[in-house]
Amino acid sequence: MSPIWPSAGASRRALVVTRKELLDTFRDRRTMLITLLPALVAGPLVLMLMFSVIASQLDKARELKLPTVGKERAPALVAFLERQQVALSAAPADYEAKIRGGEVDVVLVIDDKFEADVAQGKAGTVRLVYDRSRDRAQAAIREAESLLRAYNLQWGSQRLLLRGIAPTVGNPLKVESIDLATPQQSGAFALFFLAYYGLFAAVMGGMAVALDITAGERERQSLEPLLMTPARPAELVAGKWLAVALFDAAIVVITLTGYYLTLRFAPLPAIGIPFQFSTRELAWFLVVLVPLIALLPAVVLFMGARSRTFKEAQSSVSLVIFVVSIIPVVQLVQQKKDPDWIAWVPVSGQFSLMGQVLRGETIPLIQLATSCAVPALLTVCILLLVTRMLTRESILAGK
Repeated sequence: MSPIWPSAGASRRALVVTRKELLDTFRDRRTMLITLLPALVAGPLVLMLMFSVIASQLDKARELKLPTVGKERAPALVAFLERQQVALSAAPADYEAKIRGGEVDVVLVIDDKFEADVAQGKAGTVRLVYDRSRDRAQAAIREAESLLRAYNLQWGSQRLLLRGIAPTVGNPLKVESIDLATPQQSGAFALFFLAYYGLFAAVMGGMAVALDITAGERERQSLEPLLMTPARPAELVAGKWLAVALFDAAIVVITLTGYYLTLRFAPLPAIGIPFQFSTRELAWFLVVLVPLIALLPAVVLFMGARSRTFKEAQSSVSLVIFVVSIIPVVQLVQQKKDPDWIAWVPVSGQFSLMGQVLRGETIPLIQLATSCAVPALLTVCILLLVTRMLTRESILAGK
């Protein structure tokens, strides 16, 4: 079997194929629009929506509106909540139905025996009624629970002081929190979807082009004339792969640059969390994604070359999309420190490295090199398999 880059002449022929495929791609305006528009708009739009949602949740927590049942039964509690800038109001009679319907986030119900229980030295009962399954209510629920805990602690301390007992008797443990996270690390958790979206851009960026120049050419019966040119199958595969990889790289660059410009210049709402996504992080993201920009186009080319029809190729590629999209989710759900060997696993290794970049950690060169080794080897093997397919006459018969 001939090597992929046997001579200068072979390199020129491969580059001619690359130029031909890129020109064909750019002439297809519909494909270009479908591919480039999401890369330009979707990322920044999702980022702005996410920031808006977080900001609205924080505003809701800062300006807590708390419908209350039986305010007159606990005047001291009401006074405490009002000092904390809580807007108390009378709860509607059907407050449970309104909570289920999403019209009300949380309701404070003061038990009708509250005064009598307190007078007897018992614990007064209050109830928070809410539907925790509603995401938009989470901030209000947490804030209401926090305020009630604070009042409970204050009231308990005052009771002990009235009896001549130091409040520390009932709280023998003093907890002091020391957060070692840097400001960048504190805000990185909200930007982890940048790494996820970068991985997704790498698999989606060249998908349409790769399928069009493999399964699409077979359906249009334009593959046979291409095989009759002086270019050998290895040169054709190399040229097609390079065209897809370059287009894929352009989509990844556009996607990540859109995030960078949005975070840098867009009037995003303030959410009180520091973020760091400068040109340094942008450059590191691109470096980390290079192995996938090489590997994923090769995988999609293989899927397209082995499929009988364009529709079958699309179905096959959906498996690749599923794998790339589910692996980072599994890593996040596990909530464990990534082991050292994960750098050898394509997709997982890149996602782990991008997480380190977002946290401002230094990436060891050996770890970066390790994350490139397996994707590079797989890329070469897959391209050799596609080359072997093109040497068979059966590929023209759709078998």
